[in-house]
Amino acid sequence: MQINYKDIQAQLSWMCDAMIPGNAELNMPSASKLGLITTLLPRALEARPDLAPKFYETVASLPAETPADPLEVINAVPVAQMEVVGRFIAGAYLTASEVTTALRFPGFQALYENVDYDEIMEAIEPIIERGPCYVIV
Repeated sequence: MQINYKDIQAQLSWMCDAMIPGNAELNMPSASKLGLITTLLPRALEARPDLAPKFYETVASLPAETPADPLEVINAVPVAQMEVVGRFIAGAYLTASEVTTALRFPGFQALYENVDYDEIMEAIEPIIERGPCYVIV
């Protein structure tokens, strides 16, 4: 049986807001306020059809009913499975103009023909040395 987006709507409705609840003080919208489930996430899944089946499978394994402690349920999923889900949800969230505005992120900027790659490498070397720093809640 192939799982599709409509099959996981119930899980997404509680899961996305548990993962991205929003913060009024920081002017950051929640996933549902942003329309993540209806617009942004489907677009992200269409852009990566190679990863979408793993996303669908993982989300479908979660309960349809909102659990008493949604984050506990999410954290019980093995990290390797949840990584794809988290990347899709966070990635879709970060494409919203409301989010980029609140973060004061101007968007991607064009690189010019005579790019100073030494300057770019100097800027990113501390990040490469630091390594991954994702926080799983």
